[in-house]
Amino acid sequence: MRHSNVFHGLTSADGRLGFYTKESRNRIPEFPGCYAWFLPLWIYQKDLDEFIRFVNTFFSYEETPEKEVEAPFTWESVNLRVRRSVKIRANDENRTTWQRILSDLEAKDALQQVLMEATLLTPPLYVGRTNNLKRRYLQHTGGDRDKNTFRTRFTEHVAKHGFKIGVSDLLFICIQTQKDVSLIFDDLGEKDLNLLIEQILTQFCRPPFSLR
Repeated sequence: MRHSNVFHGLTSADGRLGFYTKESRNRIPEFPGCYAWFLPLWIYQKDLDEFIRFVNTFFSYEETPEKEVEAPFTWESVNLRVRRSVKIRANDENRTTWQRILSDLEAKDALQQVLMEATLLTPPLYVGRTNNLKRRYLQHTGGDRDKNTFRTRFTEHVAKHGFKIGVSDLLFICIQTQKDVSLIFDDLGEKDLNLLIEQILTQFCRPPFSLR
């Protein structure tokens, strides 16, 4: 994805806040911190409805998308089976504009640039914490097949829908946590701080692929 370089200049000078793609993965610091995976808004589909549907399958991910609900009454109960589904909100005007832009290479390139930048306005797919940010990146993009990892859930989801995208194609954003936290509280270490930040972010962001 040649537009992935839009993220390269966003990393802070001190390295505390980092934006990394597979092209810049070697620059990920080997420090404790919290991180999140984002789906870059690449133009994956030529049809607008299919593009929206593709992206939304990740944002609305559920291991068990179908649930059974019981509504109890005095002498009986009613069991309902419900399933989440994506609602496409594109109208004909948007579809026409989309097709017109995609038919022109220069206009398509400009749209792609904006969409990639707009990735930062979308929810993260996963939020986590680690003692080594670079090692965790390699675990998620490499061969760690533990059933509780983001990589396994993401890979299974992609395979189920027949998509051609891997974890290494995602955007990795990380925040280094303070190394001198023990100077403030003697009994508070990096692990405690990371756990606190992860739990706060998980509550706010509600990342669909994070553990429940």
